[in-house]
Formats: sequence, C-alpha cells, structure tokens
Amino acid sequence: MKNIGININSKKDSKGTIVIEVEKIVKKYFKQCNIYKFYDSLNLDSEKGEKLDFLIALGGDGTILRAARAVEKFETPILAVNIGHLGFLTSIELSRLESGIKRIKSNEYTINKRMMIKCSLPERNEKYYYSALNEIVISKGSFSRVINYDIYIDGSFYINYKADGLIISTPTGSTAYALSAGGPIIYPTLEVIGVTPICPISIGSKTIILDSNNKVSITINSQDCGSYLCIDGQSVIELKDKEEIHIEKMSRKCNLINFDDYNYFDLLRTKIISRSIQCEGDN
Repeated sequence: MKNIGININSKKDSKGTIVIEVEKIVKKYFKQCNIYKFYDSLNLDSEKGEKLDFLIALGGDGTILRAARAVEKFETPILAVNIGHLGFLTSIELSRLESGIKRIKSNEYTINKRMMIKCSLPERNEKYYYSALNEIVISKGSFSRVINYDIYIDGSFYINYKADGLIISTPTGSTAYALSAGGPIIYPTLEVIGVTPICPISIGSKTIILDSNNKVSITINSQDCGSYLCIDGQSVIELKDKEEIHIEKMSRKCNLINFDDYNYFDLLRTKIISRSIQCEGDN
C-alpha cells in the first residue's frame, strides 16, 4: 500500500484529534506510505483521490455515502469507520481501527461489492449523471399537491402513480428511506432495483423489485407546483414540469472493506430492527 487516504466528517473532529490519531495508526503499520487527508469528501474525486490504494472514511452513514459517490469512478476500496450515530454502513467502530489496519496489512480482509445506480436528465445533458449508493428520490415541494409519475421499464409503460414521491433504491438503500416508505429489506449484495411510491393515493401501489439490468424512465407531471430530485438524501436538484428522468445500474461498484467478523444480520438486528422496536415502545 503506497497511498492511503483519510477522509473525515469535519463536524465530528473539530479539533483534529481523531485525524492525528488515525494518521499515527496508519504510519505504524504502513511506514513508507503517503497519507492524503480529505475533509467532508472534498477533492476526493481529484487526481489525489485516484491514487489511493484504499480510503479510511470516518463518520456516520452520510459520510460514507458522500465518499462512495466521490470515488466511484476509481472504485477505491473504503474502510468505513463509525464515529457517527447509527453507522449501519460502516465496517468497524473507531475503537477497533488499529485492529482493522493491522488486518489490512496482513491481507486479512474481503471486499464487499455494493451495487450503485445513476440518474441522468437527458433534456439537460445526456452525458452528465448523478450516482447513488442508497437511493434516488423524486418528490414534491413542501406544500405541493401529489405528483403524477409515469413509469416505464425498458421503454415499456409500467404504471402511473399519484403520490408524494418515488424512491428508486439499491439493495444497500433498502434499509434507508425505502424501508420507511414500506419497502422490503433486500440483502445488500443482490443485483436488483426497488421502486417504491411515497404515500400513493392508491393503497394497492406497492414496491416493485426489478432486475438490475432494467432501465427505469420516469416522466413527472408536477402541475407547476414544484418537484425535486434528491441523491442519497444529500444533493437536491429542482426538476421541470414534464421532465424525464432516466435511472439505471452503474457498471462500477462501491467496494467496502470488511473483515471476517463482519455480520450483516447482527448489524440489521441491532441498528435497524431493534431501534425500530425501541421507538415503537417509547411511543
């Protein structure tokens, strides 16, 4: 390993003490490596980011999502370290970082490949796209009426939804917004796409699970009341009435570094299911 990146959510390390400690640990096991530091994923998609053998991403799930999109064109392996609240996407807690770095040094790790999707707006720029690890959401403005969504799968008309919004999610994103909207939990390494309506007028409107090779096209009719495209809950783009949105699987993957003690079902039970039950009990 010659080039190692450290990316941190600056709000969670305002004094810089965590970065200094992480740098010491990395240097302990990779004495001759170059360390590149990034804050809030800025410049991760630059030439420096392209050089990285792997990236240590420190933060919560939002930090991991942002970093994954920034390095997707390089397919840089990411060691996701939780210093946030939930940390469902992270591989290890900060207290176990040294153990993780030691195992990477000893080549005792695996790469967990996660499917990503991309969204394009052909009326604006056919070549430009927005990538997402969790989901792409199309929704109405705060005080708008429901929106009409015409959905096409591989060019064939599927359905018209009247709903507050629409979630197109990856398996990784099935435990995020899509789950809150009534979608199913999908094992994260599967190759499928979920399409879930948000508060549809018809109670019969449910999630459909598509093959990952299916291409989804959506035309919106917002009746001049405003609609928005949101990428992984972080980037927001205002849409035009009657605008067409194309969504499909990306050829590249998000590569998450895992160790032999990583257990998806333990994480699912303790960080998603148990928290939901606890919230219900608190009510």
